[in-house]
Amino acid sequence: MPLGDFVEAGATPKPLRIGRTLRFIFGLGATSFFVWNIVVLSDRVGSDLPDAGYFVGVAFAWWYLSDAFIVGLGLKWGRWPQIVAIAVAVVLSGVSLLAYASAWGSPLGWGVFIMTQFWFGFIGPSFILAAFFAVPG
Repeated sequence: MPLGDFVEAGATPKPLRIGRTLRFIFGLGATSFFVWNIVVLSDRVGSDLPDAGYFVGVAFAWWYLSDAFIVGLGLKWGRWPQIVAIAVAVVLSGVSLLAYASAWGSPLGWGVFIMTQFWFGFIGPSFILAAFFAVPG
């Protein structure tokens, strides 16, 4: 059911204990990543290229960025948020290259940070609430 191909309301059963527990654990993980990024902000933005492990979270946030808009905000934009995020990253990389003689500079670092923080800050608490209220889907 990618990209908002949802069934009629009430057709999906509420999650049981395992589904609610997994939602809660994922929500805690996403919220923890969000908080951790704020704590180590100086290591992420305006410094050298972060470790490869950081980009696993960035890739995850980018891949599911469209779902945050479709499910979370109710906007049926398809894959456009991902395309726009890539276009913005290319422009910010060019600005970084011109200003800092490196593709990874403060403009691109801030852009990646803001996109990642938006996604994890939005999805983390949403999954915790979905687990608490047993939201189907």
